[in-house]
Amino acid sequence: MSTDHAHHADRSLVVHSYWPYAVLLGGLVGVIRPALTIIADIGPTTGVLTTLPEMQLWWVLHIGYSAVFATGYGLIVYHHRLRPFSESIPTGAVLGLGYGVALWLGNIVIGWNLVLAPHLLSMSTPIDPLAAGPIVDHIVYGLGLGVVYAAVVPRLDTYRG
Repeated sequence: MSTDHAHHADRSLVVHSYWPYAVLLGGLVGVIRPALTIIADIGPTTGVLTTLPEMQLWWVLHIGYSAVFATGYGLIVYHHRLRPFSESIPTGAVLGLGYGVALWLGNIVIGWNLVLAPHLLSMSTPIDPLAAGPIVDHIVYGLGLGVVYAAVVPRLDTYRG
């Protein structure tokens, strides 16, 4: 574990956490999914993304909400009990994996299938919650976010102060 964080315990989570780094890193990790579709034609787009007229708009939205979801990760792993684990690549990967599973549950199972598709976007179709694509997408995102966060954030000069 890289530093003694006891002096950070009384600091505000929103003001002093490293979520801005997580936002940037989440946006970068969010590029993986659209890049796989564009470069290698791996996996179809799903959900609300299928209704977008332009692929460029899909890129922007995907990177944007990847950054937004990374904010949550940055705030969660700043907790004094999780912070040392988020700074190690192996345990950061496990935290990211768990976060990816939580995103899958929240985004696909609950958000899309129970709230958005039946009530707010009634012309869209539900996503099979057990389909491999959405599960793998969210797990790869979480895993990537956890590893990249662990590899980058503890090594930033401003992080030590």
